[in-house]
Amino acid sequence: MRMGIVGAGWWAGYAHLPAFQAAGAQVSGVYSRTPAHARELAARFGLRAYPSYQELLQDCEAVAISTTDDTHAPLGLQALAAGKHLFMEKPLARTLAEAEAIVQAAQQHRRIGLTALTSRGDLAAETAQQIVRSGEIGEVLYLRGHFHGGFMGDPEGPTPWRAKAETGGAGGALADLGAHLFDLVRMVTGLEFTQVMAQAHIHFRRADPVTNFDEGALLARLGEASGAFSLSRVHVGQDQQLKLEIQGSKGALLLSPALWGQGKSYRLLLARRPGQFLEVAPDPSLLRGRNPESPWGYFQFVELARRFLQGVRTGQQPEPSLEDGLAAQKVIEAVVQSAQNGGWVAIR
Repeated sequence: MRMGIVGAGWWAGYAHLPAFQAAGAQVSGVYSRTPAHARELAARFGLRAYPSYQELLQDCEAVAISTTDDTHAPLGLQALAAGKHLFMEKPLARTLAEAEAIVQAAQQHRRIGLTALTSRGDLAAETAQQIVRSGEIGEVLYLRGHFHGGFMGDPEGPTPWRAKAETGGAGGALADLGAHLFDLVRMVTGLEFTQVMAQAHIHFRRADPVTNFDEGALLARLGEASGAFSLSRVHVGQDQQLKLEIQGSKGALLLSPALWGQGKSYRLLLARRPGQFLEVAPDPSLLRGRNPESPWGYFQFVELARRFLQGVRTGQQPEPSLEDGLAAQKVIEAVVQSAQNGGWVAIR
């Protein structure tokens, strides 16, 4: 299948483009609204740099979009209207309305869509999903989780596009990092968020102002289960870390998907009740031909690309679907609303 790569930043060259080539796609070329970046990335892989998005769409059957969040909806809707299948970077959009428009367009045009939520291709996360869904830890009672990073921990550092509400959305870290954490909860447990209550802050007043949240914490209800979660992009002192603990009636799981390093740089622990956490070996069948020593990000994206291509061939929607991206967006929207206005907010 002919894939078009939209966006020419670091992540497009590190994960999107090489992963689709490894998964067997024919990459038509690269488009970026910064032509020099498109030419540079295309030259690295011996591909064509397209001068316009319309020309790229004419030469491909699907697009992988790795651009700023404010462009997700316009670019995605244009691709779907042109009859192209859509592989969309997370979060699906800046707002719930934009995310709903993307999902509705994919359904209207009967196109395959996938939201690039990295943990869906993680070896330990998939193993954790098998354990929880099998009933091995019993009924899920409560969850604790965080996604902490320090990439904006320097008060004198630059203000990236992610820290601007107009390009990165109102949520900031609540959206950028929350999309991963909220989807990981849904993936592993099968539970849906029903209510949230949050507080969030902008911690550093920079010369170029930050206009969305640096950090936040929330309580959540997931049916009969409860959760407590923390998100931060100003968390210094350790490497970036995504962690989820699931306490069940028969036992517990502690999961840290691979984040930086290699595809095997995960951690998965299981405790029986009563008992202590012990290491669990991931299911090797979930490798699906991948090398666990390959770089993180690329390792997970090869699996996501494989699912997307298979979905296009078979006409079956892959996971994580655009609807999964929409589900995460609904949680993000409620968390931001609660942080802004206070009190519990229902997930609609």
